[in-house]
Amino acid sequence: MSTRETIEPLALAARGRTLEGRLPISSLPRLLPLLATDEQSSTEQGDVEYLLEFGVDEGKSPRITGWVKATLPLMCQRCMETMGFPVLTRTRLGIVSSRAAAQQLPECYDPLLVLDAEITVASIIEDELILALPQVAVHNDEECPQGEAFLNIGDGQEDATTMRRENPFAVLSRLRTSRSGKND
Repeated sequence: MSTRETIEPLALAARGRTLEGRLPISSLPRLLPLLATDEQSSTEQGDVEYLLEFGVDEGKSPRITGWVKATLPLMCQRCMETMGFPVLTRTRLGIVSSRAAAQQLPECYDPLLVLDAEITVASIIEDELILALPQVAVHNDEECPQGEAFLNIGDGQEDATTMRRENPFAVLSRLRTSRSGKND
């Protein structure tokens, strides 16, 4: 089954079907603008692996469980170089057909709102990857070329200019003490 083919998630859940496979990251148009790209990485972004198990839980709610795995090229906001960001999501989606039904889902599920009877596998996978992106992508401190510079910020060591700088209100303090001494 192609990831661009439409599926009927409610029908798959009723039958207890499992879908697994791979798809190229380049086939996810909503995700692509969020990734670091250059001439080389735009053609070699890699694949996404997935396993989606459709079924019905004890409360008779249709659901999808499984995982999505990929290494996404992101721009490190510290050194501005491309980094591989590993993603492994644990997917627990409750299939619903209205916002009211989404509010009734048990807390263990995120809602998958299916307004039409059909959606694509790629759209489910793309949603999971977008939600897994960090707000600010940075290398680990040990891996970042700029990591050492950032590790030393705020470590309590002040430079000489900061240490020599006098408090601008120190003059007022001296004036106040000299005047209070005259009034006694």
